[in-house]
This record gives sequence, C-alpha cells and structure tokens, in this order.
Amino acid sequence: MRYIVKGNSKLILLLFLLSMISCGKSVSELSSAPTSNNQAGIIASCTTKAQAVEIAQDLDIQFRVINEKRKLIEFVGISAEELREKLPKAKFKKNRIIETKLISGDFEAQYVANKPFYGAHDPVYRNSSIARYYPHLEQVEALSDNQYFGEGVTIAIIDTGVYYNHPHLSPNIATNENDRHGNNANSSDDDGNGYIDDYVGWDFYNGDAYPIDDNGHGTHVAGLAASTYMGIAPKAKILPVKVLGASGSGDLGTIAAGILYAIDQGADIINLSLGGASNGPITREIQELINSVVIAKDRNALIVAAAGNGGNDGQGDCNDDSPIYPANVQEVNVISVASVNLYNELTSYSNFGGATVHIAAPGGDQWTGGLSSTSIPYCYGPCSASNTTYEENMGTSMATPVIAGAAAVLKSKNQSLSHEQIKEILLQSSDKYNNLRGLIMSEGVLNLRKALDMI
Repeated sequence: MRYIVKGNSKLILLLFLLSMISCGKSVSELSSAPTSNNQAGIIASCTTKAQAVEIAQDLDIQFRVINEKRKLIEFVGISAEELREKLPKAKFKKNRIIETKLISGDFEAQYVANKPFYGAHDPVYRNSSIARYYPHLEQVEALSDNQYFGEGVTIAIIDTGVYYNHPHLSPNIATNENDRHGNNANSSDDDGNGYIDDYVGWDFYNGDAYPIDDNGHGTHVAGLAASTYMGIAPKAKILPVKVLGASGSGDLGTIAAGILYAIDQGADIINLSLGGASNGPITREIQELINSVVIAKDRNALIVAAAGNGGNDGQGDCNDDSPIYPANVQEVNVISVASVNLYNELTSYSNFGGATVHIAAPGGDQWTGGLSSTSIPYCYGPCSASNTTYEENMGTSMATPVIAGAAAVLKSKNQSLSHEQIKEILLQSSDKYNNLRGLIMSEGVLNLRKALDMI
C-alpha cells in the first residue's frame, strides 16, 4: 500500500507492502519510527509488551511498542517463517501481522527543534472582513450568522505534527492536565495511558511527548480546521498527533498507533489528510485490521479522510476503480473528501468516485490559488502575537479539514449527534452541482449554513 500526503502540489509516496503473518520480537526496544526499508518490521496484534520482550531476547531482535493498551507490537529483524515457528499455534490463530516497507517522501523538511507547549496566546477571532483573505469560508457559508464554533469538540490532526505554539493555534490545543511536559515534566505516565508526559498529544514518529510539526503540512491542516482566526471551527480543540516525519514519510504501524491514540484520548473527529493506493488486492485480514484501526464506531468518532490527488501525472483518478485507503474504507463513520476550486468545479488533481467519494470542499487550485492557513513561525522560545505566519497550499489535504471543522461545528450545536447523523447531514445539505454528478456521491459541496439549519 502506498501512502501519500498532498498539499501545495507536493506528493508524498509511502509504499507499504502488506502481507499476513504472526507476531514479532526484539532484544532491545525501539522508540522511533523506521526511516528506511531496512528498519521497517512486522506489526503483530494480540501481543503484550512482556511477550515481545521474551521473544526478542530469545531471538536477539528488536521491537517497538505501537500501542501497549491495544497489544500492537512491531518487530524488526525476523522473517514471517521464523515467527510462525516461534509463535504458539493457538496464539498464532488470533494474531494478524502486517509487514511494512516504505520509501521517503519528497517534502522539503524544515528544521524545528522540539519545544514544549508554552501556553495559550490570547485568542484572536475572525472579523467581518476576513472573507477577502479566506474566500473559501464564504464559499461554504461558514461566515453566515451562527452561534456555533466547535466548542466542546476535539479534532485529532493525525499528520506531520502541529506547531502548537502558533498564536492562532495555541488557544485551541487540547491539553492533558494529568500529564505535563517541558519544565514540568516528571518522566512519569501519571494518567496511566501508556504515554509519558503527553501533555499536548504524542509524537509517534520520534516516540516522544513533543508532536511539533517539522514539515508544515499538519500545521496548515490544523489551521483550516480550527485556527482561532480563520478555522471553520475556531473554538474546537486540536489534538496534535505526529505520525509522519519531516519528509512526509511514515509507516503503517505509526499511523495506526496515532489513530488508536486519538480514539483513546476521546477525539470526536479524526482528520486524515493522508492516504494511499493499494498495489494489489486487500485481503479480508488486512481490511479487518484497517477497520479496527480507523473505524471507532463504538466511540462515536467520525473519520474524515482525503480522497487523494491522483497519480504521478497530477490528474485525479477514480477511487471506485483504484481504491485509496483509508478514504475507501466503507463504513458509516468515514467521510471521503474531494477538492473543488473557487467556482465549485472539481480540481484537476482531485480524485473522485460516485460510489466512494462522499462530498467536496474547497481545496484550492493553480488558477484561483491555494487555501491560506497557519504555517510554522520562525520564532525562538515562546512565539509573540506578531508571529502569526500563514501560507497557501492546495490539495485534497486542504479540503479534508474544511469538512472536519464543519463536522465539529455541527456537533457543537448538538453534542448528541452520532457520527452517522453528522455525515448524513453534511451530505444532504451540500450544494448540488451538475458537474459533480457521477463523480461525487452527494453531488455536492459543503454548505455549513444549510447543515446547521438541518439540526
């Protein structure tokens, strides 16, 4: 499976070769994600850390805890055949294993040292003249007269991290008061969730409590969803979850860990501005694993996923014929999002699919420009209020958080809404266009005012 993250016409390719196997092993415990194919390993379910230590010591291999609570372990330095021999037959039947490999993406990395969360700036909210700078807000009628801005709702941004000290993001960062970091860190898992000092989310790529963005993609996505100044949901909480490195690369185990963490932390909405095409048939076992990771219907979590930006030719593809995951996971709490330009026309790069892509939202294009949102500020130590840096990007990565923010606004109006109800409201209330007929399931583009009126 090839995973990609797209924005600003940049394409990230992540190749995952998926095959069914059993468990994993390791003599030493790894904390960071693999950065090369030689470091990529095998992800095993139904395996405890104690079992992993025993197997690793016995076979002199390495392991990484993907999610201790949910018993997901990645083992490095062992083959499938060796695992089959080592794992007890009864246990082997319960375990599913995914062998992962990856190649690096082509994002330009930015140097950003790990920094603690310095605290929230005084929030600066949008004013009546904002539409001239952020026309997509007016396009989806997010500036209409309403009293709901995402209060009481948490959006998990599973991406390259979030620059949580940005003045227009810091007021909305979801903090875990049971665990601290920075100067207040005590190197202890005070809340017992398996993550030490996870005050503002977790960095699953580097294995630490500082999910700060060193690429820019995740910060841009977070701003579109819930920046105080121009976010669709300017008062929703943002849960930073870093699963991709500075180059935009990552592996399946790291992404899976991030999704599970977001679910366990109580995220209402999970934004996945990433995805990948399958290079071959998806087995039932792999599909079940994807479902168990991405789908959290029992937790009432809504998954909003990018439909994708086409192949190497830059032209959108049909997801009905060539599935993109996780956007193509067919569950009632998954929304697949395509991109339209300022005139509500499908952008040339956007994937589509009348049976599998649910709704469209503004994503920017080369003719009318990208969507402006938060970027990484170049400030040392705490950022001042003047460090409100923004940049323009385009892609289905940008359209996705527009829908995620809209979902947060709906839920803030009625907290009892289920993921299925929110999805149905968004699709039914969308503005219908003939040019989207047969290309988008709802045939429509987000209209937030109409969606609010339906509640």
